Amino acid sequence: ESAPPSLKSYMDQLCVHENVPRKEKQFRNFTVNSLRLKGAEGERVKDEIWKLLVKVRDDLKKEREEEEARRKTQSNSLAKNVSSDEADKQETTPKVTSVSESSDNESAKKEPKDETTALSLPSDKEIMKAAKKALKKAKDNKLKLKSLRKQVQESLLLKSDSKKIFKKALKKCVESNPKKMVLDGKEVCLVK
Repeated sequence: ESAPPSLKSYMDQLCVHENVPRKEKQFRNFTVNSLRLKGAEGERVKDEIWKLLVKVRDDLKKEREEEEARRKTQSNSLAKNVSSDEADKQETTPKVTSVSESSDNESAKKEPKDETTALSLPSDKEIMKAAKKALKKAKDNKLKLKSLRKQVQESLLLKSDSKKIFKKALKKCVESNPKKMVLDGKEVCLVK
């Protein structure tokens, strides 16, 4: 898209190939063989193409890093808002806590982290749709909960680091829709 007109035809030819090398030396050899870029003119074109690809790759990397930083700041601000709301509630209702109650409070303080992570999960409807699709593809419309979770996570393009939270969300969706699917031990069956 951002290629200069002189490189446009070469970039179009590169797009056709699936095995374009990412390292400079291999890329140069590839262009000699695939694009027939030889001689002094070929070297000039190879240099320009490589510089363009490096620039595009760096721009994409920068965008990804900025997006990741933006997500982290949003999740941190959400966690701070939730914890500050809890602090406000605790300040308005002072009470004496025993040792057993303080452990309950510690677990309550940990829950907002799960809630903020849960905010990034897809809706129950999306989870159900992906689960039904995976079960329809499975043999006898049955899958183990673990493999169903993996397939649904993959189809929804979720990271595997939210495994525990996603497992709870999937299990909740399955149990809340007994007309559509049934959890039998560790197996999930699609109801016809």
